[in-house]
Amino acid sequence: MDQRSLSRIEVFVFKAPWPAFCGPESSGNSRFGILKLTCKAGYSWAQGLLCANDRDFDLMKWSSFLRTIRHCRLDEAIEIVRRQSPEWEQTQREMVQIALLDLQAKLQGKVRSAHIQTDLRLHAVAAGNGLSPGQMYYKPSRSLTHPQSWTGLDMAELIDRSIAYCSIL
Repeated sequence: MDQRSLSRIEVFVFKAPWPAFCGPESSGNSRFGILKLTCKAGYSWAQGLLCANDRDFDLMKWSSFLRTIRHCRLDEAIEIVRRQSPEWEQTQREMVQIALLDLQAKLQGKVRSAHIQTDLRLHAVAAGNGLSPGQMYYKPSRSLTHPQSWTGLDMAELIDRSIAYCSIL
């Protein structure tokens, strides 16, 4: 198998955002996840909200879209995501794009950031400090400045703390 072909795709599900990183607050039946993409040359991570207020979250159903990129070369996977992502949920699209682009950057010897951005969407924050009432500005997620790196994640701990796990070989 090619060094840049995806050899494993893993999804870990939690009731709250992974504790090491800043993220949205947990709200009852929400499910959060970590996506890990692996090839022989490296791996990458992404984190996000899988669903909000869904008691009967089905991980197999949610992750079924990932089969479209299984065993693909990285450039092929990025193209598949570009073409098919309009059919996917926003959280699915964002998580896989983050992980693929991070893996691509790593394999090219570039660093996108010290760790993966956990939320592609920028948080809208009510304006203050002399700005007009109701005016909005955008502030990046606090996770962008969090000092801990994804390299410190322990697989045994992830599996132990997750409420569900899926691996696509």
